[in-house]
Amino acid sequence: MKSIVTSIALLPRLVVATAVLLAPTAAFAQVEQPAPGSPERAAILDALRGRTIGELGGPIEFVVHDMRVLGEWAFVEAEPQRPGGGDIFYTYTRYQAAWDAGALDEMVTALLRETPAGWLVYEYDFGATDVVWQPWMEYYPVPPEVFPTGGVGPAPVK
Repeated sequence: MKSIVTSIALLPRLVVATAVLLAPTAAFAQVEQPAPGSPERAAILDALRGRTIGELGGPIEFVVHDMRVLGEWAFVEAEPQRPGGGDIFYTYTRYQAAWDAGALDEMVTALLRETPAGWLVYEYDFGATDVVWQPWMEYYPVPPEVFPTGGVGPAPVK
């Protein structure tokens, strides 16, 4: 009789333990924010730098406003600048008219994926004044935690 009572008392613990073991591992994954100077952060920004130099000319460094990494995916919002904090001039770029009109957010927003070849830029936008990453959640199998606000609700105000 005592073994039956003990078994019943252990039932809730057994249920919880089973649920934990059967739960998808992604549910326990944590979004990381690579530290400044870390190899992972440098690799992500280097992948982003090539595309940005193609858009704005070089050399470029970034002021990172948001960087989120979860597994093989990374989301970045960063402001490009010339080395040492110099301004970028948009003369002779496709952004000149938007700059003149005051309709250019000087922010790079990107979605990257780590591959055996390194970090690849899957989506990229410069200058958007709206939430460009919202559709990206539908295009790719990215965990929503990679995006600001977990991909739910409005984007944070800067």
